[in-house]
Amino acid sequence: MGARRKQRKQNIGINLRRWSRPLLLLVVVAGTGLLLDRLPDEWMPIKNVQIEGTFAHLSRSDIQQQLTQELMGDYFTADIEKVRASLLTLPWVEDASIRRQWPSTLRIRIIERQAVAYWSDDALLSDKGDVFKPEQIDRAMQIPTISGPEGLHHKVWAFLVELHTDLSGLGLGVDKLVLDERRSWSMLLSNGVELRLGRNETERRIQRFVRVFSMQNAPKIDDIKYIDLRYPNGFAMKNKALPEKANKAGLTNVSGWTRHV
Repeated sequence: MGARRKQRKQNIGINLRRWSRPLLLLVVVAGTGLLLDRLPDEWMPIKNVQIEGTFAHLSRSDIQQQLTQELMGDYFTADIEKVRASLLTLPWVEDASIRRQWPSTLRIRIIERQAVAYWSDDALLSDKGDVFKPEQIDRAMQIPTISGPEGLHHKVWAFLVELHTDLSGLGLGVDKLVLDERRSWSMLLSNGVELRLGRNETERRIQRFVRVFSMQNAPKIDDIKYIDLRYPNGFAMKNKALPEKANKAGLTNVSGWTRHV
């Protein structure tokens, strides 16, 4: 009989110890909740925001405006991902990272997009191949202009890279490259000469052009207005010095053409 009572007391003691820890945890959590309810909304306010990055086109005022609109809460409750997503909506922002620095600072690092070409009349192409549209576009940048049907900017840029490689031996670059709606190529070289490539065999036509103008007895390219490379076995050139003349019937005769085979 005494042994049973002793065993019962031991079981009660074990059960009390088993439940004491969860009960204590529950009391602590409840007490913490009451404490937080009594704290102000921003009990550890963000006192300093550091913006890091090198900017040539990105406006710090635009960054500050985005932060003013989206940065809410204190050191612990500020929605960092929401702020980052807001910064990424700025056209010149390629990437952004935000981290907290104890006890009251946010450090924001922003990478500005690098424009490598004008795309059509109202956009730019970045070095990552993204088309973006700033509200104002600086037309004084020393970058080429490329244009083409919507969605084909990757194709146009890839061809421009090939052209720069092909033409480098002649000391020429491409200022403007156009792919029209008929998928026909034309370009303006850095010396002001226009090349008309057409739709087919563009690489072979460029190689022919480079081969001819690499010769010692090649025509002086700076005297040429434009070159039509759309012939199967040669090309035609129009000289700058020879003007167009009107005949008696009022029609225009284009003089100065040279056929090169």
